[in-house]
Amino acid sequence: MNIAEYSIKKSVITITLTIVCVYLGIQSFQSLPRLEDPEFTIKEAIIVTPYPGATAAEVEEEVTNVIEKAVQEMGQLKRVESTSSRGLSTVKAVIKDEYDKKSLPQVWDELRRKVNDYQSQLPPGAGPSLVNDDYGDVYGVYLAITG
Repeated sequence: MNIAEYSIKKSVITITLTIVCVYLGIQSFQSLPRLEDPEFTIKEAIIVTPYPGATAAEVEEEVTNVIEKAVQEMGQLKRVESTSSRGLSTVKAVIKDEYDKKSLPQVWDELRRKVNDYQSQLPPGAGPSLVNDDYGDVYGVYLAITG
């Protein structure tokens, strides 16, 4: 006797099992934890430093290298990426995966202190460096749109 034949002959059992499976599926779905804006931790910070009127080469030599040197002194970093364009230096610091959400504020504070310590080494025309570590919500929407 195969499954199809048994299901037809014993339709009460088949219907009962189907109803139980549907009911348990609905109950499981209802009990799933979900958030409107799910939490995930972005372990990246961007340091932006304006240097109006400077060429990309000048920005790299006089600003980007100084900021990179400051950031690379931190032991919590996984990698550092930088971009120098006309009048603007952008340095991205990525934190190691071993640091959790609770320890990240301390890491960001240390990063800000390191960058502030090196501000005196920047050329006179360079603006103050801005450390942006709070863009996680935008990133989630960005993934949904491009993914």
